[in-house]
Amino acid sequence: DGKWVPCSAKFVLLGCKPNAKGILQLYEMTSGDPQLIKEIDKEGFFKCGTFDASSLRDRYLATGNDCGQLQIWNLEDLSKPVYEVTAHEGCLNCIDGVAGQSVGCGAPEIVTGGRDGIVKLWDTRQQEPVTTLEPSIDTNKRDCWSVALGNSYNDSERVICAGYDNGDIKMA
Repeated sequence: DGKWVPCSAKFVLLGCKPNAKGILQLYEMTSGDPQLIKEIDKEGFFKCGTFDASSLRDRYLATGNDCGQLQIWNLEDLSKPVYEVTAHEGCLNCIDGVAGQSVGCGAPEIVTGGRDGIVKLWDTRQQEPVTTLEPSIDTNKRDCWSVALGNSYNDSERVICAGYDNGDIKMA
């Protein structure tokens, strides 16, 4: 996955090396050529990332990995995440967020979807999800492959949309 760092000439690349270790690289554009600034290798590979739950001042990167972890990274110090929680059983496939501070209302929130078929909404000030959307007991759990968080125009309104591997789209 690749993401531009907001309000900068930098971008991050995250993913998996051939040895199945995770890699996160931070680049800066200088004279038209990208220059590698920082790089970290981690156990477990990075699957997805977003800056959307961070303020423009902090520019923290939220990531999901194949071990089901939700991690938030300060790009100035990549030695350890500033927030970490096991969000899903198995792979955390997709992530989106909204920075409540940047729109003037609400908390910074992240929505995640996983191989376990569950969608979770996180307030990064807590270690437990704010809400969990699970398939009913009598249905097969399908991989959640995409999530979107929106309609966050006040403190109480949020819409979560999730897409699944069988083509289903669910909105809550």
